[in-house]
Formats: sequence, C-alpha cells, structure tokens
Amino acid sequence: MEKPEKEFLKRFVEWAAATKALYIVFAIVFALYLITKSAIFAILTALSLIALFAVDTLQSASKGGWKNEAKEIVIAVLVAAAIWYGGGFILHTGAPLDAVVSCSMLPNLERGDMVILQGGEPGAPEVSVSQAQFSAQDWRKEQVVCALCERPGGRMEPCAANVVMTPLGLKATGEANQTGNLLQYECGTCARSYFDGRSEQVPCTKAVLVGGQRVVKDYSADTVVYTPAQGDTFRGETIHRVYLKIDAGGKKYYFTRGDNNDQLDLQYGNSPIPEERVVGKVIARLPYVGYIKLFLFGMFGTPAGCDSVMGG
Repeated sequence: MEKPEKEFLKRFVEWAAATKALYIVFAIVFALYLITKSAIFAILTALSLIALFAVDTLQSASKGGWKNEAKEIVIAVLVAAAIWYGGGFILHTGAPLDAVVSCSMLPNLERGDMVILQGGEPGAPEVSVSQAQFSAQDWRKEQVVCALCERPGGRMEPCAANVVMTPLGLKATGEANQTGNLLQYECGTCARSYFDGRSEQVPCTKAVLVGGQRVVKDYSADTVVYTPAQGDTFRGETIHRVYLKIDAGGKKYYFTRGDNNDQLDLQYGNSPIPEERVVGKVIARLPYVGYIKLFLFGMFGTPAGCDSVMGG
C-alpha cells in the first residue's frame, strides 16, 4: 500500500493534468466557435466551462475537505456580490455590467462583448416639447417605418409607411400621413454590406424631424442599456445608441437605435424610454468576456443581422 503522502501527490498530479487538459479543450472549442459561430462549439464551450468548475471544486475538496470548499465558495460569492454592488455604487447604477447578446450594434459593439455601465444622463441631441404635445401621441398606433413605395411607372422609392405587425414581422400598409405626429421620419436608402462580399441598398431612416429640428444619426451620442416596457417588441435589456432625447415638460424620454439597424427602436414597435428605464450608459467594453454569460444561459445560436453591417 502506498504511503498517504505519495497517494496525495499522485492524485494532485492527476487533477492538475485534468485541469490543464480542460483549459486546452476550452481554448480550442472557443477558438473554433469564434471562427465558425457554430452552435455546436458554443455548447462545447459551455460544457468545458462547467467541467472546469467541477474539476477545480473536486480538486480543492480533495485537498481541504468539502466543508472548507463550501466555505471558499460562499466567500467567493460574497466577494463577487461586493464587487457587483460596490461597482454599482461607485458608477451610480444598479447593474454595472452587461453582455451584448445581438449584432444590432455592429461594428462598434460585438456580440459577446461585456460592457461596463455608468449612471447619469446620456448625451445625445435634445429637443424640448410640452408635456401635452408628448402625451397626445399614441406611439404604437402611429407606428411608421421607412419602406419602399411604388410610384407611377412601377418605380420603387423609399417612403414613410404605416405598418402592422404580422406573424412574419412588420408589414407596410401604405404611405403614412405624418401630419400632426410629433416625430416625422425622413426616409432614404442605406448600404448594407454582407461579410461574404455582397451589398444592397435597403430603406432606412435618414433623419427624424421633431419640434422644427432635423436630427440625424450621431455616433458621438451615448450608448445605453435600457429595459423595454411591457408590450414592446424587444424583450430583455437592450443595448442601443441614443438617437434623440426629448425633454417633455422637464421629464426626459430617450429614442434609441442600433448602429446596425435601419430604423429606430420606436419604429420596430417599442415605446419611448423614460429616464427610469435606463440602466446606464456604456463607458467601456471587454471583448469576448460576455460569451460566458451567453453560453451559460443557453444563448448558443447566432441571431439575425450578424452577417452584415449597415452603412450610411
């Protein structure tokens, strides 16, 4: 029979070898995911992360016992909570970190980025209106998008169109009469460039007219994380750039748009964003770190829009 110290050394070497092998497996499958964007490699990456945690836990427990390991896990959770809430206190936000889950902010933010958030009022073009003007709008009923409308002779031109929501998405129902609407849309075409070399011109919102002012996309405006309202088209916390903010009798409302989207979030069926639904503004990004959250929460598939970038 081997001496206890030799048995311990043998097991330690075995655990160390297993951990090293898992780190190599993790690095390989994650690199393959980044190259292929295959859901299979995303699942394997998540499984390797879980396996790494399990092996590390078993290794620590074999050295110090399960009671000591449980104590270390509790301490780690408390430290993480202290960092989360401490960071939130310093940055004046209830959620100092978030992960980018879609490609709607390409090329400035990529899926899998972890963003650091700060509280405070986001910077963006601002227009003031009365509270009565703002409250008179039925934002969902007056939903307008930029689409292609047929002209005499069969020519198709960009135009502002009324839309309805169908099981297949938004459907234009005819040109919109924007008279009396607080926001009016100036429609045109934008170039969408695909990563396989293709490109096309698609209808897009070129500017918004409000309160006698013309507002265009401004990449110097802040990007924010906000919580959509109940009934909005978007679900879950959304990371988009502020296109416009409206001061309605002293209360601020934000209108956002993804850098890689052809329309404002409002045109996709969301409502204006009041101050209290803004979680924070993005002040920094950590590439790839957000994939940990995505994979552990089962977000393996690549969403629509990740194959191209919207130009001006």
